[in-house]
Amino acid sequence: MSLADRLVLFGVVGFALAILLVVRVIAPTDAIAGTAQAEPPRQVVALATNPLLTYPASLAPTTCDLPKFGRAADQLRAYLEAELTCLDAAWKPVVTALNMPFQLTKLTMDNSSGSCKSRDDGTPVAFYCGADNELHMPLQTVLDGTDGVPAVILGVMAHEYGHHVQDMSGILLAESRREASAGRDTPAGLELSRRLELQANCFAGMFLASVAGRGSVSRSMAGDGAAAFADGGGEKDHGTAQNQGRWAEVGYQQNKTAACNTWSAAQGDVS
Repeated sequence: MSLADRLVLFGVVGFALAILLVVRVIAPTDAIAGTAQAEPPRQVVALATNPLLTYPASLAPTTCDLPKFGRAADQLRAYLEAELTCLDAAWKPVVTALNMPFQLTKLTMDNSSGSCKSRDDGTPVAFYCGADNELHMPLQTVLDGTDGVPAVILGVMAHEYGHHVQDMSGILLAESRREASAGRDTPAGLELSRRLELQANCFAGMFLASVAGRGSVSRSMAGDGAAAFADGGGEKDHGTAQNQGRWAEVGYQQNKTAACNTWSAAQGDVS
């Protein structure tokens, strides 16, 4: 399998069984007479009109310090965990500013699929499972699928974290409900999947822009990570290679959540 074919597999996400998502409901505190009560953080189960996309929020410049890259299990885990820390630091201010519930996600590098499976019921190469709130980055398939190129791995991880952002905001739940209604493999269901995946590419581009030229991530490394999305294989549930690259570049160049509103984009832009 070529690198182009393998890279697209990284877009696989546990949305196929996303109806299993555990919606975190935060109970409001008891009202105290005579005092104003702040509204508790909450998801907004919406797509194009989600507050994350209707406000032009940007990821602030983030210094991302990463350990030396290595292919051994302990080295790669340390590398991914450091990037996960950077992703949390970049996205938390945006999520909390919109009064949405920010939650840390867990990293797993074994070959388990957790509560989620790929569209063809195979074992995904890398994916985010909303049902378990876990980022799955299996060691060997990550190395094989990226040829062990650090810039590509950064982008893959940022894409999967983009699905976590969709989860926290309520976008992932809204998409899973519509896809379940439309049918997973119908034209409408596949289009919903593509809009979800392409948005995660855009969010990944935003993160790469926020860390470019800071800490361990040079501008050329960040740019290479964003450009690698154009090597996607064009699967019917992920979008053409051209559109995969285009949406990652939109995020990288504009660094605005509103620019990543794939739900209001023309069909040709999410084909």
